[in-house]
Amino acid sequence: MSKYMYEHTKMPPYLPMPRFLLNCPISNTAKMLYIRLLGKAQLSQKNRWLDGQGRVYFIYPIHQMAADMNKSETTIKDAMKELVKVQLLEKISEGRGRPNRLYILFSDEEHGQKSADGNPTEVGKKNVGNYGGNQSPSKYISKKNSNPLRDYDYDEKESF
Repeated sequence: MSKYMYEHTKMPPYLPMPRFLLNCPISNTAKMLYIRLLGKAQLSQKNRWLDGQGRVYFIYPIHQMAADMNKSETTIKDAMKELVKVQLLEKISEGRGRPNRLYILFSDEEHGQKSADGNPTEVGKKNVGNYGGNQSPSKYISKKNSNPLRDYDYDEKESF
């Protein structure tokens, strides 16, 4: 049941969203993941999880992120790659089979809007191929010398 907000209504638990995320050229999933990771980092800050340089770190396994956000592990990995690419997250490997140490990074208001040369960044941009000529509009290109059981090649993130 919904309730109205009154003068002394107690706020439900919430996670803060930094304003720079509004203009950051990353997917909404990456933005929501950053907000969740920021909450984890704040908890680690309170619990004084600091590395040798005094930086706050946290550990958050991908399978747990996926469960908490109701997303697949692949979706979470893609969102993490976006965050690393725009320098909002740093991952430090702890060794095979162990979760990474994660460091949340902050940005100024201009971060992610333009690259160093002043051009817009490519993060989050969907590429559409324009092959020209009489090629098939299909993105699946037949290989004449390929295995007869596999007639088409497709990108790793695409399903057939």
